Amino acid sequence: MIRQVWSRVGVNAWGGAVWTTLALIAWMPPVGGTTVYLNRRCQRVSNSQDAWRVDFRRTLSAGGKRYWFSLARYQDGSAILCLSQPNYTQGRPLAVPTLHNQFIREIKQEQPETSFLITVADGNGRNVRLTQFRLKLNNPTQPVLSKVKEWRNEAQSTR
Repeated sequence: MIRQVWSRVGVNAWGGAVWTTLALIAWMPPVGGTTVYLNRRCQRVSNSQDAWRVDFRRTLSAGGKRYWFSLARYQDGSAILCLSQPNYTQGRPLAVPTLHNQFIREIKQEQPETSFLITVADGNGRNVRLTQFRLKLNNPTQPVLSKVKEWRNEAQSTR
């Protein structure tokens, strides 16, 4: 399922922070179509207060094991990347500190299934620098991150 997430300038419901996101993010309803929340250590929690909402999840197979790779957003729009076993068991932050607590605008799965293009915004407003990274999870416990390109987002709001 593809769902447009934060596609206009607006005020979010959590604290009045202004945000802009122009990209579509592939979104898979986590567990039975219900909203899933994680804490900062990528452990599943039942309460949404001070938690990170899972907006993206993919199942990976590497080294004969199955993993869930997830992106979870905080109330201000910043994100963390998590690695867990199915059903969010033994969750932990993915070992890529460069991408944690950043404003991730887009994430696209490539081929092979363990490769992703991730676009990060240097802030949550307009006219910000964007950086695209390639994340390889051939060995999910030792991810490889490389910078692909940088550019400035100069798109104007239609509102």
